[in-house]
Amino acid sequence: MELQEMEEKLLNGDVLLEVKKKKKQKRRKKKRKREKRTEKIEEEVELSQDPLEVLGRDIMLIILKNLDARSVALSLLVSRAWHGVASSDSIWSSKCEELWLGKAHVPHLALVQGLPKLAAYSLSIMDGKRTHITKEDLCDHAWEFHFNKVVPEYWRNLDPYWKGTSPLMHRYFHTDGSQTADPGDKETGLELGNVQRPLLLLQCS
Repeated sequence: MELQEMEEKLLNGDVLLEVKKKKKQKRRKKKRKREKRTEKIEEEVELSQDPLEVLGRDIMLIILKNLDARSVALSLLVSRAWHGVASSDSIWSSKCEELWLGKAHVPHLALVQGLPKLAAYSLSIMDGKRTHITKEDLCDHAWEFHFNKVVPEYWRNLDPYWKGTSPLMHRYFHTDGSQTADPGDKETGLELGNVQRPLLLLQCS
């Protein structure tokens, strides 16, 4: 009888241990689930935060400087705070330099001292879409030229290009219809004709 009671007690003890074990496992499982939910919520909160607030202005400036102009322009639309960072001259100065590299013409308005570089870039883009030349364009540059082969030999002999003695000749057009050349140029006013120049200005106006 005593042996049977002992067996029953041991059996009951094993059952109790098994029950406790299962309860402990459930508690651990619930704890892991809570921890995972907490981590997920924290990740969502972190992802929903404004990168500008998380990283700060200086780091965002470095990031934006490495983006193309279109991407930086889009970031201007995010918020006022983003606009304040993305419109910085430190970003758009380099963008303007890239845009103007190798260009024969940069609009004067884009070079006005004190003009924000973002505005200068925008003006340059709009100016680049023009399909006609203006009087200001014509008068803005030093134009290089040389006679072609069909002109009389007399003129070719005066042309540094054909003689191979010096750089190309230059012509400077003026808004009053006149043109000038470099000092010492023997062919001033003869290479383009005195009639064509006023007509060209009229077409540009």
